[in-house]
Formats: sequence, C-alpha cells, structure tokens
Amino acid sequence: MRNKWTLSASTFVALSTLAVAGLSGAAQSPSPAANSPTVKIGPAVGAAAAAPGPGPTAKNQSQKTSIGKDATSVKASAPSAYWTDLVDLDNDGRVDDNQFLYDAKRGVVYTYREDNFSCADGSPSKGEILMGIYSKGNEAGKPAGSGWYIVGLKAGQCGEKKAGTFGCKFDSGGTPTVCGSAKVNDKSGELDIVLEKK
Repeated sequence: MRNKWTLSASTFVALSTLAVAGLSGAAQSPSPAANSPTVKIGPAVGAAAAAPGPGPTAKNQSQKTSIGKDATSVKASAPSAYWTDLVDLDNDGRVDDNQFLYDAKRGVVYTYREDNFSCADGSPSKGEILMGIYSKGNEAGKPAGSGWYIVGLKAGQCGEKKAGTFGCKFDSGGTPTVCGSAKVNDKSGELDIVLEKK
C-alpha cells in the first residue's frame, strides 16, 4: 500500500519546477531604485552620521543657513556649521569635493556635490547630488546612518524628457527603501517623495 504522503516522480518534478520559478521570480523582483537613477551609499556616509562635525581635514569652515543649488538644495533650521572636505561618499575609490552642513537641531548632516550616479538602464551620468544623513538622536527619530538623496536631472538626461528631481530614502545599511520623483521640504528639511517609482 502506498503512503498517502508519497509523491509520484512527475508530481515531484512539477512542484520542484514551481518552487524554482518562484525563487527566480523573487530574485528578479526590482529593487526600489530599479527604475530610477541610483546613487551609491558608501561606508563614509555612516561615518558622517557617527561624527557629524568637521574633521581634521575640513576646509572653508563657517556658518550657513543652506546648502546646494536650486532644486537640489535645503535650508537649515538655523545657522549651522558648514565646511568642505574631500570624501569618498559613494565608495568608488575616488575622493570628491563635498560641501557639508550640520543642522544640529534636526540632527542631520547635509552633503552636496557634483558627482556620478547611474541611470535606470545602468548607464553612467553626472549631476548635482544632495544628501541628508541622520545622526544619533535626530529630531525625526530615524536610525543613525539612514537618510535620503536627491539628484537633479536635466532634460534628456537618463531618458527624462523634462528636467526634474529624483530621490531615494535609504536605510542605515545604505539600501534604498523608497524612490521616486522627489523634492526637498524646506520647512522640515526632509525629502518628500512626490511620485513613487515601482
């Protein structure tokens, strides 16, 4: 008598095929940034969150109330520590000239630079990048090292017909969590995702 839990060879093959197909589908599911420009988040981002002030190599130290250009800019809640430094935020092996602004009240380190990023199709591009990095005890209650970035795209760049801004929020491991058309909220200093991209 055959056990009721015994599978025939054909049934076993069919179930195995479905399982493999399911795993394959899960592996191919797009990440939140799969259809959008992507900025790499390197270990230096977490380091900036852990030590949010200017380091020993910082230059041009002063107090400012904003950082960035045009739509890729943000206003601080009050005059804040500003400096520039050569840092490799995207972990590509090259240091870039970054501007920094530490809003101590919000607990956010803002950085601005003109650097490389990847278009949705994987092709390289370059433009304005503004990033907000949460430090420990930040006003928004976010994990230290998490944050967001926004890039400014020109008309025709990355296949976009019109100029605009695109951004992603990322966790403390640097993984994007939600991405889409975005703008910076000047009142809160946060990133608002206007239209989420799947």
